[in-house]
Amino acid sequence: MHNKTPFTLLAIALLAIVISGCNAAQAAPAAQVTVPDVPPVAVEVANVSTGNIANILNYTGDLEPETSLSLVSIVSGAIEEVMVKAGDEVRAGDPILRIEDTTYRAQLKQAEAGLTVAQANLQKMLNGPRQEQIEMARVGLEAAQAQMEGVTTLTDDERTIAAAQLAQAEAALRLAQAQYDKIKWAGQASMTPQALQLEQATIAYQTAKAAYDMQENPDSTTLAQLRAAVRQAELNLKLAEDPFTDEDYALARASVSQAEGVVALAQYQVDNVILRAPFDGVIAEVYATVGAVGGPQLPAVKLISKDLKVKIEIPENQISQVYEAQPAALKVAAYPGEDFPGFVESIAPAADTTSHTFSADVGVQNEGGKLRAGMFATVAILLDEHANVILIPRSAVVDVDGQPAVYVVSADEQTVMLRPVKTGLVDDGNIEITDGLSVGETIVTAGLNNLSDGAKITITARQQ
Repeated sequence: MHNKTPFTLLAIALLAIVISGCNAAQAAPAAQVTVPDVPPVAVEVANVSTGNIANILNYTGDLEPETSLSLVSIVSGAIEEVMVKAGDEVRAGDPILRIEDTTYRAQLKQAEAGLTVAQANLQKMLNGPRQEQIEMARVGLEAAQAQMEGVTTLTDDERTIAAAQLAQAEAALRLAQAQYDKIKWAGQASMTPQALQLEQATIAYQTAKAAYDMQENPDSTTLAQLRAAVRQAELNLKLAEDPFTDEDYALARASVSQAEGVVALAQYQVDNVILRAPFDGVIAEVYATVGAVGGPQLPAVKLISKDLKVKIEIPENQISQVYEAQPAALKVAAYPGEDFPGFVESIAPAADTTSHTFSADVGVQNEGGKLRAGMFATVAILLDEHANVILIPRSAVVDVDGQPAVYVVSADEQTVMLRPVKTGLVDDGNIEITDGLSVGETIVTAGLNNLSDGAKITITARQQ
């Protein structure tokens, strides 16, 4: 027997280990590969049905009167009577308050008297000149002409009479002189009757001499005065026959018009001592009291219309969808579930530069007077409406690569199939399906996060 070295023993041991491992591998059975069983996804479903859907824009705002006005008295004065109180409904033309009118009525009477005078003056002018005035002027002209003729044209008899009067006056003067000469040596001769007779005779002679000289040879001054008197008399006659110019008539008519204006103003003041409602509405506040002073600068009452509106702000990305006269509906918390019809009254032509929104007024029909100014309202503006179309809950639609799709439940309600669809109008809860679904099919509305095409499901709830 040969001795074995340590190296040989190690090699034999390693070989034995390898052989043993190979035999063990051949003896073990092959391993089985199994796919884990995925549990069904719990979902909620609903049947596809038809209905009506509308595209609506929603806004909010406060109800306010269509018209709100602080009324003032046109005329000033002490308030004599207040005829309304807060909350009273009034019609256009109803009295609100009365201003004391004594002064205004006196001014009206004075103005009417002034108008009467102006009208009488105009009528007097239109009636033409008085006949007696014309006759008086004609007589004056004839007298002036006669005096002129009496100086410039003398007959032989007139010359004889004038010479005789002069000779008589001269003889009387000589006689008076002779009588005076007899006593003039005595003292205080100037106080005697003879002196007075001499003075009178002298004056008479001088008068007769002047008349005789004027008739025989009148001077230029006298003739000028006589001609002027004739011309003046002629003008007086012409003025008597046609006393008024066109300017006179225009001035008289203007005076009448002015007086009529004064009367109209006074009448206007009298008519407005009673303040009246300019439109139908409700008295919101009363500021005036009896005895206080009313006037154009002092608000008497606040009148608001019963018609209401809501001012809303429309974002610029929606302004193209809103137009005047567009239907709207309002809701208020005081009447839950009740819609109040309205319409878009007006839209601002320009946006606010800060908010970039357009102000718009939405009018509301307030039949029955349920709505009050100051209420907070939600405004819904109808953009579009489709009737009897396929509708599904919005929660049923998923986005697949930018396209809408829904999970349709199989007939045995064990699996689902992902189906693309086309959509239409959308509201708060539903969405319109224009293509891809049929009425009666069942779709998944909740539990979509864990779904995939062909997945198993278990239905936990069914929406009606």
